[in-house]
Amino acid sequence: MRYLKSYQQGFSHTVVSGDLTLHLDEEGAADILEPIAALLAQRDHGTLRRNISGCMSGVRSRLFVKTVELESLPSRLRVTLGRQRRLGWYDWPIAELMNSVDARRQGAPVPRLRGFGYLRRGLLPVRELFLISEMLDGYVDGQFWLAQPQMQIEPFLQSAFALIGELHEKQVCHLDLWVGNIMLDPQRMEAMKVVDLENCYIGHPPYWSEALGFQFAFLFLRLVQEHIDEAHYDHLVNAALDAYAGIDRAGFERVYSLCKQQQISRKKRRDLLLTGNFQLRD
Repeated sequence: MRYLKSYQQGFSHTVVSGDLTLHLDEEGAADILEPIAALLAQRDHGTLRRNISGCMSGVRSRLFVKTVELESLPSRLRVTLGRQRRLGWYDWPIAELMNSVDARRQGAPVPRLRGFGYLRRGLLPVRELFLISEMLDGYVDGQFWLAQPQMQIEPFLQSAFALIGELHEKQVCHLDLWVGNIMLDPQRMEAMKVVDLENCYIGHPPYWSEALGFQFAFLFLRLVQEHIDEAHYDHLVNAALDAYAGIDRAGFERVYSLCKQQQISRKKRRDLLLTGNFQLRD
């Protein structure tokens, strides 16, 4: 996996156990190797599901570990050799690794990536990837927060809109920004972070007004609409747009008005911000 060399520079501490290799940011995180190896052993005996995301603890470390099994031979070969998919982007696990590093470098509010790893037997293709991040203790995701009886929707949305604005300033365009991918500290609502960065564009997208329209619409479509009426949400969005200099309101509204009602595929989201082309149907 030589093509990841530039990303390995920040993860210089390497530990190995059998077919499992981890590249970590410091020696102190190496104790996570043992619980990951134990997890794999349990899974091989059929007691755990294949893909796992959650907290894992070593003697000193408490980290968030996400596993992604590569099920097809083509995906295993692409990941091993560093090849992109036919449409010109990397498989999601590699994209999340790269985007997590790049977004952090840009100063975006994302969890710190502590390392990554893979399962590979000899010269055979990689069959599974591991992403290892800091554990956001005290945080809950937005989906959990919206289900709480004390939840107030407007403060949540104001903070979520500020998060979108901060991501925009850092040139990170998250294309799967629903409430489940927003992490918040109930004691400090303004200190939100965003997770699951596999579907991101790093840099200033050519059609950023349209991309912004999709982001605000997608946030409403996925669960928020169950807690606020559309007219009220539109009012809050219009107020939030005053902070964006140079926005193309017509381009924003064209996408925003349609995507509030119907989800579009990941491919169409990328086409939208790169070309400005948009249609609901294939």
